[in-house]
Amino acid sequence: MRGRREELGLSVADVAARLEISIRTYGSWERTPAQEWTEERLHALVKALEMTDQQGGWLFRLAVDREMPAPAHTPSARKKDVLPLGPARPSGAAFPRRTPVGPLLPFPPSTSSLPKAAAPAPPSDPATQAYLRDYAVMMDAVPLPSVLFDRRWDVAHANPAYQELFRDVSGHPTAMPDQNFLRFVLFHPDAGAVLGDRETGWCLPLLAQLETALERYADDSVLQAIRQEIEDDPIMDAAYRCGLPHWVRATGAAAVHHDGAVRTVYHPDPRWGRAECRIVDETPATLEDCGFTRMTMVLREHRAPTPGAPEARRRVSRPHLRAVGGA
Repeated sequence: MRGRREELGLSVADVAARLEISIRTYGSWERTPAQEWTEERLHALVKALEMTDQQGGWLFRLAVDREMPAPAHTPSARKKDVLPLGPARPSGAAFPRRTPVGPLLPFPPSTSSLPKAAAPAPPSDPATQAYLRDYAVMMDAVPLPSVLFDRRWDVAHANPAYQELFRDVSGHPTAMPDQNFLRFVLFHPDAGAVLGDRETGWCLPLLAQLETALERYADDSVLQAIRQEIEDDPIMDAAYRCGLPHWVRATGAAAVHHDGAVRTVYHPDPRWGRAECRIVDETPATLEDCGFTRMTMVLREHRAPTPGAPEARRRVSRPHLRAVGGA
């Protein structure tokens, strides 16, 4: 509730006024879950916080552990053009409000047979083009792994430090880390050898973000193809349909966001080995208007190198998620 209120730029007083309750009462709701959440009250919260159907469903599951029924006074579930909570961006506003103007750099050639959604036209503004070129140069000078991707997680630019982190990843026809970050996390058999705690730290947050992206961009053939591939894998599909709601309820909706999260990576450089990194969303307004998100992994100095790190570099034979507790 607090995260959604802040996302809308509303104060506690603003939401309390919408609900026609006291500021103190609403403030207590955000701090401590109410003992008796009625459907009427939850529907009022969904309306006051301008939630999508998906967000309302999360609220009902978190509060009363059941799906959200349609309000009695509305003929059908409502559809609003609001920013969803589970973002394609790592944090903050889920998607830019303006239409993306095109890719930063040409996407790497792909041998994939996956359907391709119509690409946006490249930016025609010379000033924007120059900005994007200079931004790529700046990214390349950063010694930390940094990647730029669009709403489909197609990688527009990856700096040398990012390429170095994933240098030992074997070839894959559709899920290379410099082609589509989401597909790499979900489907590449080597993903767990680079990204520590792959299931809870990467897969589940990205599945939640994919759910929101599919709700907002239902006609995007690339996103639909990813969803179909998840559905074709019984274990991963069960995690998406059943495990994901339980995970959101157990960890809180804030876990969907990457920004500020501390994750484990296994770096091929023995000077790093097994290292912690903080995920930082570095997306300025100009890039956001172009439809991109920049994610940087701030590697933390580790306590001691892990020579060879045999257990860390273990290859994963299948890109399956483990069964999620309670699913």
